[in-house]
Amino acid sequence: MENENQVIDMKKEIQIRKMKKSDLPQLQEMYRDLIPEGVSMEVLENNYYRTVDRPEYFLAVAADGDKVFGSTMGIVCIALDAPFLVVENVIVSGECRGQGVGRKIFEALDEFALKNQCEYALLVSSGFRKGAHRFYEAVGYTDDVRGFRKYY
Repeated sequence: MENENQVIDMKKEIQIRKMKKSDLPQLQEMYRDLIPEGVSMEVLENNYYRTVDRPEYFLAVAADGDKVFGSTMGIVCIALDAPFLVVENVIVSGECRGQGVGRKIFEALDEFALKNQCEYALLVSSGFRKGAHRFYEAVGYTDDVRGFRKYY
């Protein structure tokens, strides 16, 4: 018998919706793919409340009802020459990859960027996430720039 969490019934419409506080426990589990040491619920809740109602932030989940299959965050940055979008924390549940969830997430990010008159979007991905890199290229991102990250 198949685990109901392993296959998305694509006949149902996966919705991209604003993230809710009640989504955080599911996201905490998914974030282990991004941050192996995990993130505490206290940190998730604190940062959620700091960003959820700010218009330059796009905190969204891909969900069917209360079941979360993925999420992302987009942040509109205003540079002197043009606004641009920074994409962070893109995650799709491992057992649901390749079923269109990530594509829907990026379509919603594109809509948000265009609504905010962004000239471009950028994202940084860890070097070991080769499958994610292939997906990002498939949805229109290029690796023609070099990214750097400094941790504090």
